[in-house]
Amino acid sequence: MPLKFYKIYDFAEHGKDPQAVFSVRTIEIKNKLICLARLADAYYAVDDKCPHAGARLGLGKCSEEGKVICPIHRYQYDLKTGRGLPQQGDYVNTYPIETRADGVYIGLDKKWWQI
Repeated sequence: MPLKFYKIYDFAEHGKDPQAVFSVRTIEIKNKLICLARLADAYYAVDDKCPHAGARLGLGKCSEEGKVICPIHRYQYDLKTGRGLPQQGDYVNTYPIETRADGVYIGLDKKWWQI
């Protein structure tokens, strides 16, 4: 499905390091809440809602192992794949991120374009 990329950070406005390494936050794009994380190598985006109990993952933590940790029950999700730990048996959706010369962009598929 075709993607449309939306700018999350503009380096001219926000600087070259707009988000701390190993941090998470919630962003809103097209009325959708997304958890944006930054690891040492890149930015990653997953659904902001924990499938276990509905907590906001953007209010949680980011581990050096590349997992977002839910602030309520400490469920963990791999930022690259969206998979939870094996004992959890659940997952969150992931979204493509591109770091370009002028900023950081997130790709959303066609169903979000019309919102």
